[in-house]
Amino acid sequence: MLLAGASMLIKPISGTEKKVPIIWLILISLIIGCITGFFGIGGGFLAIPILVLFFKNTPAKAAGTSLAIISLNSLTAFLGHFQGWSSVDWTVPISMAIAAVVVARLASIKSVDVKPEILRYGFVLLLFSISIFTLAETWILAP
Repeated sequence: MLLAGASMLIKPISGTEKKVPIIWLILISLIIGCITGFFGIGGGFLAIPILVLFFKNTPAKAAGTSLAIISLNSLTAFLGHFQGWSSVDWTVPISMAIAAVVVARLASIKSVDVKPEILRYGFVLLLFSISIFTLAETWILAP
C-alpha cells in the first residue's frame, strides 16, 4: 500500500487511454489477487494506481472498474455463503448498504466542486495512514 500511495504521487502519463492487452490484464489481475489474498488489502488500492498511471485511464474510470470488481467479488461471496443467511441479523448489512448509497451520492455531488489533485492527495493520505496503522498493528502492537 505504501508503494501504491507513492505511485499516486507520480504525475500520470499523459496521452490517450491504452487498451489493456488480455495477457497483461490476466497477469495484473492474478498479481493483485495474490497480494490481496496474502495481505488482506483491498485490490482497489492497487488496481486504481496501475490503471491511472500505466494504462492512462481517467481516475473516474479506474475507480469505476475497481468498484465493478469489488461488486463481483462481493456478489460471489454473498451467494457462496447462502447456507448462513438465516443466522444473519439483516438490519446491520441493510443499514450499511443504505448508508453507503447515501454517502456515495453525497460524495458524487460534492466531488464536482473539488479539484482532482485534492482528491488524489486525499487518497494518498488515506493509503499512507492505513499502511502505517497496519504496520504498527502488526509489528508494534502485536503480542
